[in-house]
Amino acid sequence: MSEEMNTAEMNKEELDAFLKGVFAGLPLGEAAGVKPETIEAGYGLAFSLYNSGNFKDAETMFQALCLYNHQDERFWMGLGGCRQVNGDLDGAIDAYGMATFTGNLANPGPSVHAGLCYLKKGDKENARALFDAAIELGDSKSKDHQAYHERARAMLDLLKKEVSL
Repeated sequence: MSEEMNTAEMNKEELDAFLKGVFAGLPLGEAAGVKPETIEAGYGLAFSLYNSGNFKDAETMFQALCLYNHQDERFWMGLGGCRQVNGDLDGAIDAYGMATFTGNLANPGPSVHAGLCYLKKGDKENARALFDAAIELGDSKSKDHQAYHERARAMLDLLKKEVSL
């Protein structure tokens, strides 16, 4: 399907192709023929909204992006960030969990962010578990991952000091 498709106006062949793609595991956007440029433009808008402090509208955009492509870690991270800022800590934890798995457990960032959400909820046990996990994830040669590893270690140190007080 080379043209973007209005799913309300699909003929039987288009609907069959769409369903075949969905059942084969394609993201909905790809199965419906949404162009990658359109998805990237949506990501640019969501990112812009987030950076301008419009977290409510950014969250809406990131939700749509997650629907169109549930396999893109960036979209889940953006959704998690919006939910975290908007005070929906459980929703943020869920989004960060999806980011962890869509990133094939290769990035410690989602675990650190989810750990911070658990900490804010007062759930130190789950926070500690996620900070421990974050240290094991990622590439120790990556500067971004090193920064997350350091942050996770710092949070674990804080939790240990709190216990010993």
